[in-house]
Amino acid sequence: MVEEFEDRWILRLRGIPVVAVSQTMERQGTVVTLSGGAELALAGPSLLTDGPATAPGAVPLPAEDLSKLLGASVVSAVAFKSGLLRVVFSTGHHLNVREVGPETVVQVRNPGDFEWSYRGGVGVMKRLDSTSR
Repeated sequence: MVEEFEDRWILRLRGIPVVAVSQTMERQGTVVTLSGGAELALAGPSLLTDGPATAPGAVPLPAEDLSKLLGASVVSAVAFKSGLLRVVFSTGHHLNVREVGPETVVQVRNPGDFEWSYRGGVGVMKRLDSTSR
């Protein structure tokens, strides 16, 4: 179940491996596909770093480097009600959506469980399983 706090949701993606990374023409963004059909769809500014983005010496990586996530598993996934997103992978890479402007669209879906999205200044959670309502 998705765990909700005052300012964030802990997304139930821990241990799920990345099986594909693709560019989307319609959204002009990137889709990171996880095993079992879960997806992270990003359009607008995002930041991939080797290590935490806030750590001294954090190295920002270009969006093309998202392919480095193939085979990695999700260690932590947190969606903030402000629209920010932080996903940590077993490779030590951190994917952050920190600039939440009008061009930023983010969606994290786990079929049968939840859909979280950010658009127009608001982070919205939709729970899909009957046990968490």
